[in-house]
Parts: sequence; C-alpha cells; structure tokens
Amino acid sequence: MASKSVQSGQRQIAGRCLRQDEHRLADVELKHEMVRQLLRTQQADAILLQDPAALSWITAGVDLTRSQTDGCQTSIFITDDARLFATNSVDAVQLFEREAFGLGFQLKQREWHQPHSELIADLCRSRRVLSDCGAEGTIQATRPIQQLRQSLTPLEVDRLRRLSRVLVHAVEVTACGIQTGRTESDVAGEVAHRLLRRTVWPARIQVAADGRNQRYRHWGFGEDAIERSAVISCTARRWGLHTAVTRTVSLGRASDRLLNAHSQAVLMHATGMFFSKAGEPVADVWARVQRIYEKFGLPDEWRLADQAELLAYRLSEHQVGPESELRLSSNQVLFWHPSVDQAACGDSVLTGERVECLTGSSKWPAVVVQVRGVPVTCAAILQIPQSATDHGTGSDWEQLVNQLEDVGAGEGDGLGSQWELFPVNG
Repeated sequence: MASKSVQSGQRQIAGRCLRQDEHRLADVELKHEMVRQLLRTQQADAILLQDPAALSWITAGVDLTRSQTDGCQTSIFITDDARLFATNSVDAVQLFEREAFGLGFQLKQREWHQPHSELIADLCRSRRVLSDCGAEGTIQATRPIQQLRQSLTPLEVDRLRRLSRVLVHAVEVTACGIQTGRTESDVAGEVAHRLLRRTVWPARIQVAADGRNQRYRHWGFGEDAIERSAVISCTARRWGLHTAVTRTVSLGRASDRLLNAHSQAVLMHATGMFFSKAGEPVADVWARVQRIYEKFGLPDEWRLADQAELLAYRLSEHQVGPESELRLSSNQVLFWHPSVDQAACGDSVLTGERVECLTGSSKWPAVVVQVRGVPVTCAAILQIPQSATDHGTGSDWEQLVNQLEDVGAGEGDGLGSQWELFPVNG
C-alpha cells in the first residue's frame, strides 16, 4: 500500500505550478476540528466518509461526482491528528496534484483493479470508526455527520454568492432570448452550456412551456415548442455546493391566468423568504406560508408540490414541510419555490439575523411585497414583445437585454480558485 502526503506551499511540476489556497486550508482545518469534537463526543477513534457530499465538505471543494464510476472508489479517513484519502491509482494523481494540494491530507492507494473495500478494512481494523455509510463494520452516524455541514463557513458563503451570480446570469440571459418555437430542450441546453463553460455543473434544469408545470410540477424538459410562456428553474453546483433559481417568461403580454397565479405565488414566496431567519423553527415558517395560501383561497395548493428545501452539499439537505423539526441557524441556504397553478417563483436565501437573497437580480423586472411592513423584492414575469400590439411589455425586456449585453462573458469570471494549475512564468 502506497502512502504519501499532499504537500503544502508551492510545487512545480511538468512546466506548471501548484499553489496552495490558504483560505481553503483554513476551512479544512476548521472542519477537522469539528470532526475531532464529534469523535470525542462519540468516543470514537476515527471517522470514515464516503458520501460525495461529505467528501466535498471536508475538503472544501473536491467534487468527484462527475468522474466516479458505480460504487465508492475514494474515501476519506480522519483521526484526531490525521486525515487521508483512500483511493485507487487512477484518481490518486489528480487528488494529490490538483484537487487537494496543500491541504494536509495523506494519500493511501491501491491499484484500480483491487477492491476498495480491502483498503478500507485495513484502515478500520482494531479501531472504533464512525461512518456515513456503515461500511466494513463501522458505526453508522449519518445524522451527526450531516449536522456538521448544515451551517456554512465564511468560505462557503462567499463561494455561494459568487456561484449564485453566475447562475442568475445564465438563466436570465437565456430567458430573455426565448422566442416562439424554441423547444424546452433547446433552452435547457443553452442554460447548461452557459454554466458548463464557467466550470459550473447544472445539477437540475427544468423548462416548462405553456403551463405544463401546472399538472407536472417536477417537469424536466422535453422537445415541445414554447408558444406563450416558460418557467425556467435551475440548480447549479460548484465546489460541491448548490444554489438554485426560477424565472418566468411570457412571449407577448402574459395571460390573465398566468398573471393572477404569479401574483399569488409571490405572496407565499416573499413570506417564506422574509421569515427564514436564524432561530426560527422551520415548522413555524412553514405555517406562515400555509396561512397565506389559505388566506387567498388556496388551502390545498401547497399539497401539489414541495415548497422549499435546505441546500448545501446536496440538492436537498432537508425538505421543508409541515412536520419539519429543524430550527434554522445562521448561514444556511433555503431554496423557496412555491407554485400556484402554472406559475412558480424561486430564489435561494441565506439565513441570519437578516435574510439575504443570494439569487436576487437588479436587472430582472421585479415586484415588491410588503411583509409586516418590510418590502421584499421578488422576480416578476419578463414579458417579451412579439408584435407592435404588445404595448407596455417591451421596456423591461429591452432594458434587461442591454444590461446583460453590458455584463457579457465577464459575469462568470472569477470562479477559478488558487488550487487550480497555473503556468510557470519563463
């Protein structure tokens, strides 16, 4: 079994330079201390992580979900004084030189054709080991491990702000270019392309044309042409972290049905966002949203689709519902996406003493809802003019197009991180 350490500082290799990210290293050290406290509480010797969400969390950004084959090929093993990757000979080079350079991880590997379980068994032998999977006789501790990552660190908050800006730009610039006859799949493909070229992974894309989401609330996308309206929703992932947004477009003046449904949906949306404050029981926030549904004659609408979930290193760390037992803490991300009939709203918010809308937009047309006398801004319907008779629908669209063109490709810059490979001068 080979063993080596992922070195700190800076290292030159093959005409390129590996640079340590000090902020990322500090984040990993912070999380290692959280693991130490869990080990002491549980009187355990080590912890074994195999869940991709947990791997991304403890490493401050390693994302192996795009390259993994079926079954676990890479694990992380942590004791009080050490942390290491257990992996195969194929993935070891990328982990050692690029993904986790300078982060204080050791590396233990076997040949790719040798069972990963044997490597794990060797590490766990004669030890009391907690795990997120229960593998090789370990003690399954999924919930305590998940709780470690529920409140985001400063590095994670900064990354989510940057990621959200890129996501919003990709969705909005795609949305403002929709014309009659474009298919749902074409729009989904453009959103995905805009994200992928910024090294952002489109974890989930939904494009529902002409009210299709009224019956199929979890519709993805198909080959159907868009004739009157479209709802675009996308969840994006970078550094293992997720953020999400929803926008609605009408080709020409929006129908009264869509306008009325959307005006009702934003009331629930604004209520959910406003009350997503640190210290609030999720069940209480839910109850307030449910009362707004009832107040406007829609007592059963919430039963037709889920309304919100906690995002982080999973698409859903916790689903918000009437039986939720979670109490919100600072620096958690909630994706609120209430729906009414064929209308849907969706934004990701950061909890705290004051709620921050991560996916808010200064460019997209907006509607302001008063919640306890406080204005909450929500995305309105973008109405794209289709003819000279579409009076009053073109100003927001034209302004948005101009602003997005001014931003251009530069909006996605800055997602590269210091642990990437850089050319060596000279």
